[in-house]
Amino acid sequence: MFDFGWQEFIIVGFVLVMVVGPKDLPKVMRAITQVTGQARRMANEFRNGLQEIAADEKMKEVKQMVEDAKTGKVDDISTFLGVEDDEDLKSIGTELETDIKSLQKDTKDALEKATDAETNDKQTS
Repeated sequence: MFDFGWQEFIIVGFVLVMVVGPKDLPKVMRAITQVTGQARRMANEFRNGLQEIAADEKMKEVKQMVEDAKTGKVDDISTFLGVEDDEDLKSIGTELETDIKSLQKDTKDALEKATDAETNDKQTS
């Protein structure tokens, strides 16, 4: 932000001691650090607020696409995916559905095998 070297800090410190005095210098430094800390916190809160607003906008778009998919409005989705033909989009949906069902079946089979193996281990012990 600022490009201060050690020479500048010495000059600022000397002037500060001359203006404020050595007796009140700790109080002044504490006040300065409190003000800068508060300014940083406010800047962070502002930045986080803007990021939340941006995230909410993105979530609205995603939610709208999901609702469109549920109701069968595929125009926005096909534009987003770069698919021009509704049949292509439906085939993509069918492929995804098949993949999801296959994944569910594989997961169920793996869980059953793990349960069977655990039962066998307990019986042999």
